[in-house]
Amino acid sequence: MPIEITSAICHGKDEALVLERCQLDPPGPGEVLVRVVACGICHTDIAVITQDIPLPFPRVLGHEGSGIVEACGAGVEDLSVGDHVLMSFGSCGDCDHCNSEEPAYCTTFREINFAGERAGGPAIHQDGAPIGSNFFHQSSFATLALAQRRNVVKIDKDLPLDVLAPLGCGIQTGVGAVLNAIRPQAGDSFVVFGAGSVGLSSVMGAAIAGCSNICAVDLAENRLALARELGATHAFRGDDPDLVAKLREASGGGYHCGLDTTGIPAVVDTASQALRKRGMLALVAAPAPGTRYSVEARYMVGAGLSWRGVIEGDSNPPDFIPELIEYYRKGRLPVEKIIAHYPFEQINEAIHAMEDGSVVKPVLRMMQD
Repeated sequence: MPIEITSAICHGKDEALVLERCQLDPPGPGEVLVRVVACGICHTDIAVITQDIPLPFPRVLGHEGSGIVEACGAGVEDLSVGDHVLMSFGSCGDCDHCNSEEPAYCTTFREINFAGERAGGPAIHQDGAPIGSNFFHQSSFATLALAQRRNVVKIDKDLPLDVLAPLGCGIQTGVGAVLNAIRPQAGDSFVVFGAGSVGLSSVMGAAIAGCSNICAVDLAENRLALARELGATHAFRGDDPDLVAKLREASGGGYHCGLDTTGIPAVVDTASQALRKRGMLALVAAPAPGTRYSVEARYMVGAGLSWRGVIEGDSNPPDFIPELIEYYRKGRLPVEKIIAHYPFEQINEAIHAMEDGSVVKPVLRMMQD
């Protein structure tokens, strides 16, 4: 029998989300029904609302969910009702990348996470009509969500679900880009462009890695100050006309490695110029279709630079999320410093606060039916 839930539905481009009653399918084989306790808001959610990522409406978004297991479908034998879990991205489990524990590069990543492909079809209906769902195998802007066993990670019950929810995407992307993809050596220098949730998470990741010179670049003074609080040794405004010269001076000739979270071509060019010879720049943004990056060829070749695209922090959630939790327990990943909580019914206010930069990472506390 379908399960009554409350979901935040987006009905059209740039429209406010509306909390409405819907019906959710019971869990099928390999699925887990999760009562959502909290859910982070990510720029990817906003990109669908603005249609930078074009998906049809109406749709239920949300992909940084945390909660409590309500029921398990056939074949799910290692989870029990009452277990606390974090939800992450989906993957097929059958392709070469999944078999190599690289699920972020699953051959059908887009079909599963964005198009919401599911064996049983759309999981959410309203008055018999299907609603776009299964977003990242969860659609967790709702009081209950259906996930696959593959994208659910069990955590200890003493951990705060409303603090750790963003580990499923934004935070694992930032920390993972550093620890899993760039892999700096202790004492290396690191610079990040964009001090949002992913950028600030990368600052924490660089501190964990033992980088001696950690720099953040952003336009907002409050975010630069927060970057320093989280481990940055240097911070510069992105609109400084002498930015490249100052970055190269601060790093003694250029940074060993960097991360761009903005997806802005001019920023990627600046970031590349801020690297020393043999430097690596990781790219994690998902800008509008058609966006192209460029840097002067003789500089790129002459300096032996590397660009590296990174999805979801190169993480395998069942392995990496427990690693992140250990850093959190030891005080090395103080994610609570970048979070602001909102009740579910204030989801639009939370989205606006993220868009205007007044909040780094909004996390919704879900109401219970």
